Amino acid sequence: MNTQQHRGTLELPTNYHRYLTVDFKKDRKFSVTLQGIFLAVILIAVTVALIFDLPLTSGWNPVVTTLATLLLLLVYMAAHEATHGVTLRLLTGTQPSYAVRFPFLATSSPLYLTRGSTVIVALAPCLIWGAVLVTALLLVPVDLRLTVYILLALNFAGSAGDYLEAVLALRQRREALLQDEGDCVHVFLPGRAENT
Repeated sequence: MNTQQHRGTLELPTNYHRYLTVDFKKDRKFSVTLQGIFLAVILIAVTVALIFDLPLTSGWNPVVTTLATLLLLLVYMAAHEATHGVTLRLLTGTQPSYAVRFPFLATSSPLYLTRGSTVIVALAPCLIWGAVLVTALLLVPVDLRLTVYILLALNFAGSAGDYLEAVLALRQRREALLQDEGDCVHVFLPGRAENT
């Protein structure tokens, strides 16, 4: 069986043409949707904490808690993008590139990925780090729980762009190939010119 069907390719097949380009920064609909998902997840996290009266207090000085949270957030952001990259490398054997596109970090690749590979690469960090952070929330000392809960909430909220990319991939025809440039995703289909 052709591995291209499952992973991706560096060369676009000759009968494929760009069908659609989505620029997550410039496309207002996607930008508003991304912000809406982010806010909805944060509101859900706050609501869950209040309804279930989660023990999210810390005996640490608020300055120490804030600094620890910010430092761990920066580490998490790098780990999130590295997880995209490692997943991409495991699936394809190709080294991705990383970039800072303020206020975000981005992972991109010259590969044309299948729908399935695109979904796996997009959602891997949210799922892996979600599991790690839920486990950590149960195991860390009480003084760290607030920080871990904030990271957990931001893991799911900050993955809004990843959710949108996964949905975009799943809405394409089975034979679609997608190329992720970090803040822009191109969809290629056989025999079809770009939608305008």
